[in-house]
Amino acid sequence: MLSILIPVYNFNCSQLVKDLQIQCLSAGIEFEILVLDDTSTLFKTENRVINTLEGCSYIESEIHFGRAKIRNELGRIAQYEHLLFIDSDARVDRSDFIQNYIDNCNQAEVIIGGMKYSDQAPKENALRWHYGSQREFSQAKERNKTPYSSLISFNIMFKRSTFKAFPFDEGTIDLEKGGYGHEDTLLGLKLEANQVSVYHIDNQLVHDYQESNEGFLKNSLVAVEKYVYNPTFRKPETVQQIKIFRVFEKIKQLKMIVPLSFCYRLFGKLMKNQLFSSSPSIRLFDFYRLSYLADYYRKNHKNYGAKQD
Repeated sequence: MLSILIPVYNFNCSQLVKDLQIQCLSAGIEFEILVLDDTSTLFKTENRVINTLEGCSYIESEIHFGRAKIRNELGRIAQYEHLLFIDSDARVDRSDFIQNYIDNCNQAEVIIGGMKYSDQAPKENALRWHYGSQREFSQAKERNKTPYSSLISFNIMFKRSTFKAFPFDEGTIDLEKGGYGHEDTLLGLKLEANQVSVYHIDNQLVHDYQESNEGFLKNSLVAVEKYVYNPTFRKPETVQQIKIFRVFEKIKQLKMIVPLSFCYRLFGKLMKNQLFSSSPSIRLFDFYRLSYLADYYRKNHKNYGAKQD
């Protein structure tokens, strides 16, 4: 029936697994929960408790997979018909989470439960919370209007045959640069191009990881760098799905890369201070990333074959 697949890196996901296991047992289904550790250095002792739970396994990898490859490896070793991928920093806050997926498993080849955040912003490191609350949370009714561009792999279920045919794209991930950013966009494009049915439901999990401002900002900048060094992200169909790249294309057409680059160099520290405050502006966050991309593009486009307009 159901394989629950959780990639983990330096995070204690033992409580998540316990909560999911209780619901699977209550539903009376055949299930397995596989946690694959991507060479963590922290929380291994805590996560080894998972091996004592019925139907659950904690697998410690000796090689580093990265974000896409580890999900594909989990899909490869899973045994059941439905593959439910859940990020390790998720939290279950509803007692019918598994049952909702069971009830909707035949609605489409891909079912997406969604993501939400806690009601209160953290007192420190608030940037990730504000961004996620404003940009990543939406009800299924809204997500189903644009099912492919609303795809988030934080909490997603595939039919086994579908995932085998359309795994995560490993070829666009640069592990040296952190392997971060836009994997979900590429998956959505691939599913849409192949007319794979996608259906969103209101079965959200709470994103429970309080990422540091510095860490989230760094990862966000790594993600926009892909426009310059990875030609996949300059393809028209990809640009169309990623708003910051669409805007940057217009900036190029208007010959505004140089002044935008200077904005980053002159005001970057001031913008960063605001973003690291208790009430960060997400519009300013957008502008900060855009100006950073202009500066990065200006300095590096010749090295990667990106055309200067």
